[in-house]
Amino acid sequence: MIRIAVCDDFCECLDSVIKLLGMYQSKHSDVKTETEGFDSPSSLLERIATKGKFDIYLLDILMPEMNGIELAQKIRERDENASLIFLTNSTDYALEAFGVSAVQYLLKPVDKKRLFPVLDKIIASHIREDNNLILVSASDGSIVKMLYSSIIVVEQAKRVMRFHLTSGGVLESKMIRVPFNEAAAQLLGDKRFLHVHQSFVINMAHVQKLCPQSFAMKNGMTIPIPKPKYADVKNIYLEYIAQNSRGE
Repeated sequence: MIRIAVCDDFCECLDSVIKLLGMYQSKHSDVKTETEGFDSPSSLLERIATKGKFDIYLLDILMPEMNGIELAQKIRERDENASLIFLTNSTDYALEAFGVSAVQYLLKPVDKKRLFPVLDKIIASHIREDNNLILVSASDGSIVKMLYSSIIVVEQAKRVMRFHLTSGGVLESKMIRVPFNEAAAQLLGDKRFLHVHQSFVINMAHVQKLCPQSFAMKNGMTIPIPKPKYADVKNIYLEYIAQNSRGE
């Protein structure tokens, strides 16, 4: 189920977008979506706090209580992976929209010719993400299923793998009996993951900043980059960013 939130203080615009989303669902019966509308940022934030987050947010920018960029920043504090689409009458906030990693910036009035292709791209990405799972044999004997997107860093420590997660938790695997790169081979087959150091594999989607000698990760970890590898690592990361911005 793909959960979609629409927030616009102008009721006619809110109703129009919800109607478009209903049309989208009727044309894509193989994809289950659920839409909720909100006429203020506070009502949306209260809904998130009490009943959980959404997968996709369509946010008006020009709202009196709190503008859409500020609302998006609050959503990002709770969810780094949400897909944000801004709806507006003005192009003045395009740079700010980029700052919160918005997927698209659509000028009103929104129509299906512009909205539906954006939804196709986002939903296809969510479906791929749902299929990207890894099973980890944990140190307590359990088998844990994790989404690739939930993994920030994988660390090798004393012959075990420690998975640092977006939830803030750390999952420790049972003892590995093969080299680290072999144990992490499944993840390394995905373009997001990079074996940046002999003891660390990072998910480049969770990099906060590339520094001269390290990666600063979004969970506060600092991952060292060996000096001989820095140029290659930098090129791989910049290519990943470029491909991601093109939607490849």
